[in-house]
Amino acid sequence: IYVTHDQLEATRREMASLETKLRTEEEWSGFWAALSVREIRLQPTPDGSASLLAKVAYDPDSKRAVVAVSNFTPPAGKDYQLWAITAAGPASLGLVRADTTGQAVLRLTNVGASGLPAAFAVSLENAGGAPTPNAPAGPVVLVGKVGG
Repeated sequence: IYVTHDQLEATRREMASLETKLRTEEEWSGFWAALSVREIRLQPTPDGSASLLAKVAYDPDSKRAVVAVSNFTPPAGKDYQLWAITAAGPASLGLVRADTTGQAVLRLTNVGASGLPAAFAVSLENAGGAPTPNAPAGPVVLVGKVGG
């Protein structure tokens, strides 16, 4: 069997990518077993819709979170943005980019770097998100308190 240099390099890149993915999965494998993981179900606000579903599993010890959403298809020109609400105020955790069915699962690290979140929230922002990382500009459509 004759293998070209390009084929060999492509195989090496693919193996490196798979090794990286494996390391990531190994790092997250213990997340669900952590005794400190808290489940927060976000509830619609008066500005939200009952069809929006979001759940956050948060581990304050590792400062990691897994966020699962459904029906997150924003109106044209809009994006959903996730927030951690801490004693210092809101902190953006990024945009929620759902698939074509409106579903997404996000794995987040360093959640609560500026303080442990008391709540998580989702806002509906203009495309690209809020202009600042410390305050929603659009309406908050979902919110859920940590431990309550």
